Amino acid sequence: MFQRFNLADFSSIAGFLPSVHGGADAAGGGLVGLLDKLLENATRSVEPGGSFQLLPGIQALGPNIHPSLVHFPIAFLSVFFLLEVLGSFFYRDKLRQAAAPMLYCGAVGAVLAAAAGLYAASTVPHGQAVHEIMEWHQRIGLIVASLALVLSAWRLLTKRVMAGMDRALYLFLAGLMTVGMVFGADLGGLMVYQHGVAVQSLQQPDAHHQHGSAAPTEGSQH
Repeated sequence: MFQRFNLADFSSIAGFLPSVHGGADAAGGGLVGLLDKLLENATRSVEPGGSFQLLPGIQALGPNIHPSLVHFPIAFLSVFFLLEVLGSFFYRDKLRQAAAPMLYCGAVGAVLAAAAGLYAASTVPHGQAVHEIMEWHQRIGLIVASLALVLSAWRLLTKRVMAGMDRALYLFLAGLMTVGMVFGADLGGLMVYQHGVAVQSLQQPDAHHQHGSAAPTEGSQH
């Protein structure tokens, strides 16, 4: 049942591990050399003029922080709508109670994202072809933020459980807000991925093939 572990087996396994004082790994430095390389690179990165950047993607945005904010209200408000619908149709007050903080966080995020979007519209260069798309994106963003604030105020001021027409109107406004988010996100993606708004440089194709696709073979036609 059990096999005897031989010293030769241990030697074959140890061959894959970095040696401590030297060897063929880490350019002849072993584990000590590997650690020395890591420390050297870390020290060089924090020196003046070093290449290290903390969160380089966010730094590349510059003053346009709208893309880094807009995903939070989308997530919070989508979860709110889902919990609100399930709680209303299945009469689960706990789900509706869980939906409330999602709504409040989403409303705050929507206001911040809308404000950042208005600032970005006045600072990000864009052509006439995309200007109308951007204006509709702004209008929808303001509508979503306004509806989120209205629903939040309604939830805070209403102490009783909503029923009848009140619940129907509340769900209608919540659904309208969610549909607005979908169309607003679609217009935002259209501006970025088709018109390249706020994109500093477009990616150029090279020899790298798409993940999951077969590598080109010799003699294949392109």
